Amino acid sequence: MASTRIASSHADCVEPHAGHSVQFYASDDFLVDDLARLFSSALLLGESGIVIATKAHRESLERRLKGLGLDPAAVAAEGRYHSLDAGETLSRFITDGQIDQPRFFDVLSEVIARASAASRTENRQVVAFGEMVALLWAEGKIEAALRLEKLWNALARTVSHSFSLRCAYPIQDFDPRSDAGSIARICGEHSLVLPGADMGAGQAGLFETDQAAPQSAVSWDDREESFRHFVGSVQDYAIFMLDANGRVRTWNPDAERMNGYARAEILGGHFSRLYPPEDVDSGKPGSLLALATQIGHLEDDGWRVRKDGSRFWARATITAIRNEEGELVGFGKVTRDLTEQKRAESMLHRQEERFQFFVHAVQDYAIFMLDPDGYVSSWNLGAERIKGYKASEIIGRHFSCFYPPGIRTELPKRALDIAAREGHFQDEGWRIRKDGSRFWASVAITAIRDESGHLIGFGKVTRDLTESMLARKALESSREKLRESERVLRELSLHLIRSQDEERRRIGREIHDSLGQYLSVLKIKLESMNAPSECSRDLDSCVDLLDTCLKEVRTVSYLLYPPMLEEMGLRSAVPWYLDGFSKRSGIKINFKIPDDFGRLGRDAELVLFRVLQECLTNVQRHSGSSTADVRITRDGDLVALEVADYGKGLPSAVLENGGQDWMGSLGVGLRGMSERLRQLGGSLDISSNGHGTRIRAAVPLNEIPSTAPAQT
Repeated sequence: MASTRIASSHADCVEPHAGHSVQFYASDDFLVDDLARLFSSALLLGESGIVIATKAHRESLERRLKGLGLDPAAVAAEGRYHSLDAGETLSRFITDGQIDQPRFFDVLSEVIARASAASRTENRQVVAFGEMVALLWAEGKIEAALRLEKLWNALARTVSHSFSLRCAYPIQDFDPRSDAGSIARICGEHSLVLPGADMGAGQAGLFETDQAAPQSAVSWDDREESFRHFVGSVQDYAIFMLDANGRVRTWNPDAERMNGYARAEILGGHFSRLYPPEDVDSGKPGSLLALATQIGHLEDDGWRVRKDGSRFWARATITAIRNEEGELVGFGKVTRDLTEQKRAESMLHRQEERFQFFVHAVQDYAIFMLDPDGYVSSWNLGAERIKGYKASEIIGRHFSCFYPPGIRTELPKRALDIAAREGHFQDEGWRIRKDGSRFWASVAITAIRDESGHLIGFGKVTRDLTESMLARKALESSREKLRESERVLRELSLHLIRSQDEERRRIGREIHDSLGQYLSVLKIKLESMNAPSECSRDLDSCVDLLDTCLKEVRTVSYLLYPPMLEEMGLRSAVPWYLDGFSKRSGIKINFKIPDDFGRLGRDAELVLFRVLQECLTNVQRHSGSSTADVRITRDGDLVALEVADYGKGLPSAVLENGGQDWMGSLGVGLRGMSERLRQLGGSLDISSNGHGTRIRAAVPLNEIPSTAPAQT
């Protein structure tokens, strides 16, 4: 059978797949005979086969295979022979008269994957034949046929399975005058073009270039000489002839380069020396020649041995050569060194195996694959441990079975839609084990696409976070209880402060109204007594002492709860208090308050007054400052009291380590006031350095649960 390689002149053509050939034929018998040789060779070597053809061609091929000693039904039962109707298969990815590329990839890649998995060869080789393109061409859908050829090339570069493809066109469907350009376009999508030996001269002329001389003008001697020059110039292929017994009769330069034998060393020797000892011992070289004699030609992949003993991985084609009487005269052998490709494939295979071993060994994560529709296609030990299913129980089932009934219908579909659209999806929620128990899962779904961007499935990683979730909930519950305890303590603290204020008020009034009155009456009595002259000095001293005692009693009662604060507010009570404080402490106080400052609620006035008392007490006891500034301001909805001294300031440790509880370092008084301010929606802030301390207390007017002030 003649073969010609034709380069495409179309710059926009997809580069043809190296194993994509096209057969042109004139008769169905020729096509079926050729396919029988192709598939019998492949199936006998352990490869898998896929036939996508018309019913007539499929039935004829099966009859020819049976005639060659093969049982297609038995091979199909092994999963190595798949016979599909071309029209029915074509309809599965044609939508509105157009080829749907994703559906094409889905349909064909699934068949190729199953065939590859059943192949017995080391590289899981698959041989395929398809005439869907011929059906499209016969219907006049030329562009659709060319589109399908391109998609076959794209598919070959996308799937991870090794396969070769042969397409076929009946030559009578082409017009030599108008279809030459179309034939060139078809040939441009294939790595090998096979014009049928059964075609007429006019039909075969479609595959000649414009520069080719008419066949009748070239003598057979010239053609043989040209062929020898062609074989001698071919690079990357060892091309040589064997006699009928397998002894080498010709040897081209690349055969010498590839195998290491010079022409003089190999001619006359048996070609079995090119095979490793284990193949020679098993009789493989002789079996290959016997099979080629039976079926015409075959392909074989395997290790070969060079002269120096080194090995290389080769793909060899052996073709039986017969004379005009049909007698076997020898064999043609073409060998290509595929060591680098084999090494790359082996490395990739080892990497994939290591990754699979790693994924399978992981036990803390459920790592598995889904097909584009959400059906489980792989399963690791972590998935088995977390979800309870064995691989044999879950592969092939839809992953929605992991979801609780209430969300089983919507959430799985939405998760895949988002992952397909955005590339990734994450979620946390309840999932269901095989035994019906629930666990809290962290889920990540990642869309997986091939080189052309076609969605081929999803990777799903699930982690059982039940213990973490329960611990988090327990922590949140503890925090909530702590917040509730703090709230109760604050309310208790506020209640104690209010009780303290009320008790101070009561004691202050008792002292003022009772003890003060008693002392006043006693003073009047003493002043009205007429004592002898010798006692008058002592009596005057007693009156003075009693007068001092009366003043102290009034001061104590006013400090406990100044009646002026309740009657007249901060504007009058603060200056009165500051005047007394300056006289008692000797500290000069500068006080500022807006002229139009009015009354506040009782609680607000009282808490600001108590803060003022506590601040000035600390200034007197700890700061060493001789002066202090007090300012009351009103800015919008805020009323603020600021007290600043110019002493030695607070220790840095108090400010750095106090945090939210820094008031505890300043005494119970300010800490209590801070809590009181917080209850009113206010705040207490402090700043200090080596030049003094500034304390600011603020309350919002709109959040003060005010008690109506006394009327003046």
